[in-house]
Amino acid sequence: MRVQIDVSQLNAMNAYRGVGVYTDLLFQHLRHLKTLDTFSLTTEKTKEHPDLIHYPYFDLFFHTLPIKKRAKTVVTIHDVIPLVFPEHYRSGIKGSIRFLQQLLALNTVDAVITDSMCSKKDIIQHLKFPAEKVYVVHLAGNPLLHATPKTDVDAVLKKYNIPEKYLLYVGDINYNKNLPALLRAFSTLSQNLHLVMVGRSLNNIEIPEGRWIHDTIQEKGIAQRVHLLTDIPKHPATELAALFTGASAYVQPSLYEGFGLSVLDAMQCGALVISSTGGSLPEVVGDAALFFDPRNEHEMADTMNQALSLSMTKKKVFLSLAQHNLKRFSWEKTAQKTYAIYKKVLETV
Repeated sequence: MRVQIDVSQLNAMNAYRGVGVYTDLLFQHLRHLKTLDTFSLTTEKTKEHPDLIHYPYFDLFFHTLPIKKRAKTVVTIHDVIPLVFPEHYRSGIKGSIRFLQQLLALNTVDAVITDSMCSKKDIIQHLKFPAEKVYVVHLAGNPLLHATPKTDVDAVLKKYNIPEKYLLYVGDINYNKNLPALLRAFSTLSQNLHLVMVGRSLNNIEIPEGRWIHDTIQEKGIAQRVHLLTDIPKHPATELAALFTGASAYVQPSLYEGFGLSVLDAMQCGALVISSTGGSLPEVVGDAALFFDPRNEHEMADTMNQALSLSMTKKKVFLSLAQHNLKRFSWEKTAQKTYAIYKKVLETV
């Protein structure tokens, strides 16, 4: 079996997002499988004739799939969030045309891989893709992230002038992340509590989501308690691991997630997780978190307060459940299940 993973549509920004992490770790672990098969990455069309091409990135409104097939084809669709919230992800005329082109190309695909049962249901509903050709393959946390010693945590907190008691959020600033609601809920909590937010676009006020964050912080008068960190390196991941490890709790406020890598990263570092019930999060988190309705800011605030008030015994129960939950996920399992799909596609006439 000769498998080509096409990364021609991945740019530098994608490398820092979930899709880039997915592609990199999947490829690494496919190569470590004990098979006689060949796996390769390509950034452009080649003269090679692979048995199967895997496109690890699908964009609803940009051309990422060829309409003409060169081989059996598998595509990963992580989520279809813009179709779940169409009023907040307007495609425009050009985007609508590209969407139709992508749907046309999707009709030639032999299998779709997606991250969760939640995303599978959305793909079937919104893209009208045959259910029997959609396969769920869970992802896993970043293998570079794990609990770090207190000395390392203290050094990072000192570097960024962060107090010991803080909540943490790590991720993008898209509409579905629900960050203005998080900030409003946080503003009602103790004045001694801080919020650390890690993400490359947090200070980008040239886009609406960035302005919403900035405006909410100013409106609620919490600028002294909110730390926006935009340059935390992911390679090496030592500072990010320290922030997860030192957090009083990690908060995932999303209205919707197709998977939610950050909740697993938090668990790997021993952080207590507070999660919304949006999208796939209950599927990924299991019973290892305190949950809230993402559209209910009072409930969000109450749940954060509840987490901060847990007795050590109850906190240990959640942390133990988190470690048990993590056993469901690994990049080895992701690679093995993906490889099984490749084989099934190639065996299908």
